Parts: sequence; C-alpha cells; structure tokens
Amino acid sequence: MKNELDDIRHAALGGGSYGLMGASETRLATPIERLTMPPPALDMHALRQVSHTMATEVLPARRLQTLLRAAMQGTEATWGLLAVLRGGDWEAAATAGTAETSPDTPWGDDAPLTPDLLPVSILASAVRLGDVLVLHDAQATIDWQRDDYVRRCQPRSVICVPMRCNGTLLGALYLEHRHASGVFTPARTAIVEIIALQAGFALENARLHDELSVQVARLSSTEEKMRDTLSELARASQLKAFGELVASIVHEVAQPVTALDSSARAGLRWLDRSTPNIDAAREMLAHISACAMRARTIISGLRAKARQQEPTFTVFDLGEALREVASLVACTLDAMKVDLRLDGLPSPSPVRGERVQLQQALISLLINGAESMLGMPENDRLLVLACEAAPDQLRIHIDDSGEGFDPVLAARLFEPLFTTKPNGMGMGLAICKSIVDAHHGQLTLTPRLKGGTRATITLPRLAN
Repeated sequence: MKNELDDIRHAALGGGSYGLMGASETRLATPIERLTMPPPALDMHALRQVSHTMATEVLPARRLQTLLRAAMQGTEATWGLLAVLRGGDWEAAATAGTAETSPDTPWGDDAPLTPDLLPVSILASAVRLGDVLVLHDAQATIDWQRDDYVRRCQPRSVICVPMRCNGTLLGALYLEHRHASGVFTPARTAIVEIIALQAGFALENARLHDELSVQVARLSSTEEKMRDTLSELARASQLKAFGELVASIVHEVAQPVTALDSSARAGLRWLDRSTPNIDAAREMLAHISACAMRARTIISGLRAKARQQEPTFTVFDLGEALREVASLVACTLDAMKVDLRLDGLPSPSPVRGERVQLQQALISLLINGAESMLGMPENDRLLVLACEAAPDQLRIHIDDSGEGFDPVLAARLFEPLFTTKPNGMGMGLAICKSIVDAHHGQLTLTPRLKGGTRATITLPRLAN
C-alpha cells in the first residue's frame, strides 16, 4: 500500500508542486506542516459565494451546482465535476463548463455523463491517496500520459479532492483547465478544499433529503391506506349498526305480534263456540288492542334509540308493572305449555324509568327462560318471576329449570348478534342489557344449583 501511495504521489507531482508545497519540493506536505505554513491569499469573493450558497440555497441539487460553479470561478477552471460513489461506481452529481470548453466535448450543465466519460482513474487515485491530488500538467506527466481520460480529453491542469462527511467518503470534487498548466496554485487549492468540504455537507444533506422524501412518500401512502381502511371500518360499523337496528326491530316487534296472533286465535275460539263467550272475546280484543299499542310504543322507542334520543323516564310501581308483564305473556306461555308463578311482588315499589322498555326486557327474559325448557316434560316447565326489596335496591329474578348455558360462553352472552340458538338473532340479551344499563341497573345471568338459569335485574329504588 505504501508503494502504491508513493507512486500516486510521484505521478501527482509530475516535476511540479502539490497542494501547498513549493515548486522545488518533491514530497507531500503533512497536515501538521500545512498548519504551520503561511496561509495563502484566498479568494474572499469565492468564499463569500460559498457561504451565501450554504445559507440561502434550499434545493440540494441547486446547492451542489452553485458550489461547483463557485469552485470554477475561484480557480478559473474550464470544467468541473461533483462525482459520487454509489455501489462502487462513480456517478456525476453535478457538472459545469465554461465558454472555453471545446464545442466537441460532450460536457455541459445538462448533458448526461456515462461512467466511461468520467475521469475515473483520477478520482480513484485521489480516493486511494486520501488527500488532494494536483496535476500541474497531466499531458506532460509520464505516468498520466497513457491514461485513457487524459489521452481522450487532454486536460492540462487537474485537481481532485475527496469529499467526506462524518468520516464517510461520499465522492470527489474534480476541476480541470483544458489549456493552461499550473493553474491550481496553493491559494486556489485551499479554496477547492474548502468548497469540497461544503460540497460533502451538501451531498449528505441531499442524501438525507432524498431519504426524507422517500419516507414522506411512504408515510403519505400509508396515511392514504389508513384513511381508506378507516373509511371501510366506518362503513362496516354503519352496516353493523344498521344490522343491529334491524335485528332489534324484528326481535322486539316479534313478541307483541305473536301475542296479537295468540289473542286473535283465542278470541275466535270464544266466538266459534255454540254459545259464544262474548265477555271472553271482548277480553281478547282488549288484549289485542293493548298488544298493538305496545308494538307502536316499542317501534317508537327503537326509532328514538336510532336517533340517539334520551328515553323519557317516569315514576311507576314496579309490582304493578310485573303483574302486567305476567298478563301479557300468559297466552304465549300457555301455547308453550309453560307455567308461570309470581312470588313476592311488593306494592307499592316505586322505580323511575321507561315502563314499556323495562317490561319489554322482562318479557324477553321470560320468553328466553320458557324456550330453554321446551325439551323438558310439560309438567316440569315452571317459570318463576319474583321480586325482592332491599333498602336502596329492587331485585327482579326470573328462574327457569332449562338447559342453562355453557360457562365458557358467559362473557359473550350479552354480545350483539351472538346466539347459541339455531334460529336466534343474538339481540335479545343485548337489548335487555342496554335497557337495564340505561336505567342505571345491572343484568346478570347465573347458573342455578338445581339446573337452569337465574336472570337478575337490579334497579335503584326510590323512597316511598
């Protein structure tokens, strides 16, 4: 390696000076020697231009071009190149020529340069040297006369300075004069070194700028994908909410419609007797009217819920409301061969809430309990509706002796659209829970020791 560097130094000298050394010197100046030498008379105009460029020029490509032109103007070079190393190959980052550049030379500010047109050997020599490479007369130097680039382009004065940033080699600044030798004096060499240092910073900034642009483009693409995903999620959420609303309507209206059908059939049976029972038929007609009114109330409540309107709460007697519930489900439970027993319905037991909604939740829980017992013998189908009072709470219990539920699924029982029934919609328990929650209460399902399930609604109690 030492012999190779000595050869480069010998070729660089070419019988003349190198860097800041005098004309009679035959060796390179060390960094310490350079610091102790008198400073050359620098071109202050060129340095001011460099400082102005670094302070004001925003675009990295234009900054490189301006720095290269400043180097040419400060040294009177006829052509310049800022070359970068990418993957072991040299590429032109910026080029600049003057009016003295030969018209038949494929150089220019906008002309693309292929690697075979670059002074690759000179660039590589400067990089291996690790310092400024100056050829005072390339055509007169034996070691460079046979170089392909020198023979083809015939430069006279040449200077090449490696560019580094943060200790990393980025490329090289190359300048040449086509017609004059000895152009790059110590003062001009110092200017080129300073500009090469700034160009290294500019190249690193350009690289960071390109990486940032890629990251910004990638971020923009990711944000666009996220917006599309959120839009899809919003549509999916809307569809789910719409599906839940439809399922709620079907589920909630099904019970009063079923009651309407049962009451109508019972009324027809009373009228079809040889001696029509007018009183019983009239009672069925009144029940049909009540069920129709309840259906309208349920639909109105669902419409208000869809509009996110607050329910209208009133104070009513819970015992009376529970007895009314038992009357409403009587025909349906009779058709299912299920007995209903009422236990401990205290009166008065004032609560504050939406009467029809709470009754609908209770009806839904009663029907669920009755359906769970359909596989049992008819004599064992007992459903118990009970209420117990505490100082500040009222607890409503609905006990069945049906098949119960799998404890593994307990956490999902109140999940909308989740069901274990073959023909279920998965909305009954979800609606019941939402109603109880709106009344500041709590709905729980627990297995019974004797088999079956206990559904408990806990509501805050008002003072009598």
